[in-house]
Amino acid sequence: MKRAIFPLPIFVLPEGYTRLRIFEPRYLNMVKTALQNNVGFVLCTYQHDTPFNISAQGCLVDIIDFDQDPSNMLLIDVYAAKSVQINDVYQDESELRHGLLSDCNTPYWYNDSHSEISADNQRLSDSLQDIFLNNKELSSLYRQTKFDNLAWVAARWLELLPISIDKKQQLAFESNFANLLNFLHTVINNEFA
Repeated sequence: MKRAIFPLPIFVLPEGYTRLRIFEPRYLNMVKTALQNNVGFVLCTYQHDTPFNISAQGCLVDIIDFDQDPSNMLLIDVYAAKSVQINDVYQDESELRHGLLSDCNTPYWYNDSHSEISADNQRLSDSLQDIFLNNKELSSLYRQTKFDNLAWVAARWLELLPISIDKKQQLAFESNFANLLNFLHTVINNEFA
C-alpha cells in the first residue's frame, strides 16, 4: 500500500498516541486526504542523513481527533496503529513524501510474550500511571491504556523519556527486551526512588 509520510523529530511506537500541529500546506493536504479517504499516513523519525530524511521504519497512524489551537493552527491527535517498513520513497510536486509500505514486526520485543507485569516490574507500571494521572494532556490523548502489559509500558516509557531520539531508536530496535528493561529500571528507580 502507498501512503503519505510525515517525518518529524519525534518517537512513537505501536499503540502510542501523539498530538501534532499542522501548518504547512502539504501536510494540511495530507490530513485532508487522509480524512476524506479514511486512510492513515506514516509518521516516522526525521533522519538527517537519509534520502528524503525518511527512516526505514515508521508507524501507520490513524487520525482520531482534530481541533484548532488559539492561533487557529490545526491540531490532530493520532494513534500509531502498527509498525511499517517504508520503501520506494518519492516526493510529489508539493514535496510531500510518499512510500510503499509493508508490515514489519519491529520492535521485535513488542509483540513477544512479555505481557504480564511481574512484581519486579511493577514500579515501571506504577510510575507510568502516576505520570498519566498528573499530566492531563497526556492522559486525555489515550483512549485506551494497558498498564498491565509490560511491552506497552516499556514502549510508553521510551516515548516519554527525555533522551535523544537516537538513543530511543537504539533501545527499541537494536537492543533486546532484557537490556531495555534494565535501562528503564535504572532510570525509573533513580527518578522515582
